[in-house]
Amino acid sequence: MRNSSKGIDSTKLAPNAMSEMDVLYLEASGQSDAKFEICCNRAGSVVYKAEYVPAKPELAAMDLLRLARNATFYLAMLVERNPELCRKLAVAESQWPVIADMTEKQWQRPIADTISQLALGNDISGFLLSARTSDQNVIRCWATAIFQTLLDTRRDFKEALDARNPYMTTVGCPEWARKTLELPKFTKANARMWAKLGEEMLLQQCPSFLESPDLAAKKRSWTQRANKDSRSGKATLRAIHREAFEDFAKEIKNIAPERDLWMGEW
Repeated sequence: MRNSSKGIDSTKLAPNAMSEMDVLYLEASGQSDAKFEICCNRAGSVVYKAEYVPAKPELAAMDLLRLARNATFYLAMLVERNPELCRKLAVAESQWPVIADMTEKQWQRPIADTISQLALGNDISGFLLSARTSDQNVIRCWATAIFQTLLDTRRDFKEALDARNPYMTTVGCPEWARKTLELPKFTKANARMWAKLGEEMLLQQCPSFLESPDLAAKKRSWTQRANKDSRSGKATLRAIHREAFEDFAKEIKNIAPERDLWMGEW
């Protein structure tokens, strides 16, 4: 559940929706140990609290199904009513829920039409390619990990700096973590700046990254390239690092979107 929840976003406008989904899942899977039922308003204040009454797994699973189905129906109606709004969201997403109606003879067709209409994932084609080929393309895998580390650090450092979470602090953080706040939005035009800070981060946090088993073949290639550019024919470690980070930078640019896709407050 902990791993699965990483892909589940919370919502400000319906503060109880996600927690109720969690409860249903835990009840259906027999893992619930809740003591109270709690509801909050949109300001985050508790407006209802009562002793928790668990549901049977079968009923919880059915409610979870109905909740997902109803939400998907509403989303389908929104696509019809306001397709531009939905498309604006979908082009930056890799997933979109749809209904598979087995009473329809060609039930796959409306699903394909919806995905096509929404242009699902068009603005993050680099990330989609990265996800599909991460096992085959080790440079893309490392580039994605470098970007994700910088992005997560940027968010967490800002949260700690604003003292929004009493359990987070910036004390003892490396300088590269602070520098993530200075990065521009992640786009192809700004990808080189992200790659440069990624180099500083990786050399500090994992200076022996060249010894990673999945980079063995690449290390040989980088060494050969660096040797060719060396006057003595024997490249320094720094020169080999430069070759590696040049490849990482190119791939970070490949996965970057053309335009700013960030829709948050910061």
